[in-house]
Amino acid sequence: MRLLPIGQVRPGMMLGKTVFTDDGKVLLGTGVPLTERLIEGLQRSGIDSVYIDDPRTADIEVHDVIRPETRQHALAVIADTARQITNTNKLARRISVKEMGLHFQKMFHNILEDLLGNREIVFHLMNISAYAGSMYHHSVNVAVLATAVGMSIGYNRKQLTELGIGALLHDIGKLQLPKELLEKQTQWTQEDHEIAKQHTIYGFDLLRKQHDISLLSAHVALQHHERLDGSGYPQGLSGKQIHEYAQIVAICDVYDSLTTPRPWRKRYMPHDALEYLLGAGGHLFEHSLINAFRQHIAVFPLGSSIVLNTGEAGVVCRVDPNYCHRPVVRILKDGRGNDVLSPYELDLREELKLFVVGFEGEELFSVH
Repeated sequence: MRLLPIGQVRPGMMLGKTVFTDDGKVLLGTGVPLTERLIEGLQRSGIDSVYIDDPRTADIEVHDVIRPETRQHALAVIADTARQITNTNKLARRISVKEMGLHFQKMFHNILEDLLGNREIVFHLMNISAYAGSMYHHSVNVAVLATAVGMSIGYNRKQLTELGIGALLHDIGKLQLPKELLEKQTQWTQEDHEIAKQHTIYGFDLLRKQHDISLLSAHVALQHHERLDGSGYPQGLSGKQIHEYAQIVAICDVYDSLTTPRPWRKRYMPHDALEYLLGAGGHLFEHSLINAFRQHIAVFPLGSSIVLNTGEAGVVCRVDPNYCHRPVVRILKDGRGNDVLSPYELDLREELKLFVVGFEGEELFSVH
């Protein structure tokens, strides 16, 4: 399979990877032949790129680091919790969700087992879902990324669970923000941002009242927008005043937010988002935590369409976790943009004069 910007998808192409709805239901399944109507529907749902089956890349399989059923169960639990909170909030000031912690512990256990079963946790593109920017998908992505970082720095199972549940619930306070703000299709104003900042306090107040949620997990919701230099919110904390769990979730939150398209901007590609984080090391985020994070990100994700400095274009077909910036590329177009009759592979670990200059169709789904 290969990843194509939605603008390059044509009727008759076969969908190579399932597209999910906001709460984890299947919108379009693998193998569905795409029609003009379906492509337009994907665009309306905010999908900016999809995986396509291509005979030339049939052997390239892009898997999520957690099983599809694990992700779908996590999305369902978050969606159900959101409904309970929303309904309760309409009736009373005090919000309490019955056995909230128990449900999230069981759900996170499955995520953790999937990650522990992966010898090499390298994230290629996160799953593509409808309603891009959905809090549910974002929460699962951030939890998976944060847990991988926690594993790499040696957290025990108790710490991983506290971190993971905090990551899953880091944005839960957004459910108490005005609905019209959350559904706004244009960039937020300064006033909007000031209102939105309250979600950290709302989330903390909600989670600290749940008897089966760790107080440290609740502090992730409170502190994930704090920054090392004191420039964050809501308390303007700095340095070691910010719990390490919250610092890890902050890095993962920023990365997933940047690599997700918004109604007012395209997505950043992984190398752009990682470059931003590396530049923020030492003043917004701890260098050591960014370095732990970068170990798990494929700068040029498997299945992505890239362009070399020679003008040749192809698809990333293999990635060595130790050399994520030097993938193996299957060339599909020559330097003049013509399809090659017999695709061939170039290993950039060996072809030292070659390097990736960008993603094919980058102007459609990248921001610099």
